[in-house]
Amino acid sequence: MHFPRVLITTYHHAFLVKGGGEYEIFSIADTLKQQGFIVDIYGPYSRSLDDYDVVLHFSVHGGGLELLEKIKEANIPIVLWPNLWVRDGDIAAPDLINSYLSLADAIIFKSLAEKNNFSKSFKLPIEKCRDITLSVDDSYLIQAPPDLFKTLYGLEKYAIWFGVIEKNKNQLQAVKVLREKGIKIVLVGTARSKSYLQNCLDAGGDDILVIPNLPYKSEIVRSALQGALFYIEVGYEPAGISAIEAGLSGCKLVLSDSEWSREHFGDNAFYADPHSEESLSEAVDRVLMSNVQQKTIDESLKRFCLPHAIEPLVDILQSLTR
Repeated sequence: MHFPRVLITTYHHAFLVKGGGEYEIFSIADTLKQQGFIVDIYGPYSRSLDDYDVVLHFSVHGGGLELLEKIKEANIPIVLWPNLWVRDGDIAAPDLINSYLSLADAIIFKSLAEKNNFSKSFKLPIEKCRDITLSVDDSYLIQAPPDLFKTLYGLEKYAIWFGVIEKNKNQLQAVKVLREKGIKIVLVGTARSKSYLQNCLDAGGDDILVIPNLPYKSEIVRSALQGALFYIEVGYEPAGISAIEAGLSGCKLVLSDSEWSREHFGDNAFYADPHSEESLSEAVDRVLMSNVQQKTIDESLKRFCLPHAIEPLVDILQSLTR
């Protein structure tokens, strides 16, 4: 089997605040290595450009275009992973993103919802489009010590949310709704805005716990998910990998009602309109009253588990370097 040498790139300040996307880069790199690829993430310790067969670029954020232009000049194939959700027709830099699209040899999307959303705003060259799937570590299927997280943080009943804390994610609304119901919320993630984080802390009072980070794929993370009343993520854009990991761990799910959520979870989640506190309150009431066993969700989400889920990406990387 042919294993091309892969360089993963992204915009230059991506790792200043690590969120789901950045951890996804690490996970993809590790999984490709396990499949036999030579993979580096661009930085001071990556090799010279001519040592790679293909470049996988993550995001269309400003700050990466000049790098891709240099890569294109070197005649190295570029696989573009936009990882962009356009909200309410808000296109910050259409010319920039169209430049990314023109440089790419292949453009990959993790869901039909993501592709549909993207194509409404940009001139997407269909002949370059490729479909892959979300890829999640299968360790989330493993049972963790049940009281590990609760004992460590002195918790009993709580809801949990993993991800960068920022206005677009909408944690503040969840904090307010859950406090009214006397439910503690645990936010695991760093904040892009100190003022937004402080707003969440002020609104949550004694019913909020913020943990800047937990070791990725660790027992403590699995224990935190498995011990929660439910996992909540009701932002203005798709939830992503954290919700899949929560579902695999056996969590009941409260998510934003969207094409993306319905595509991935069907009827196996409780949905809320992220613009409505009333809708979120009703969704929380429904999940608390539910006696649904999450094993059916575990089974339906196994299609996202590594290493099987990485196969479409492997095929794309190989096809551009034969």
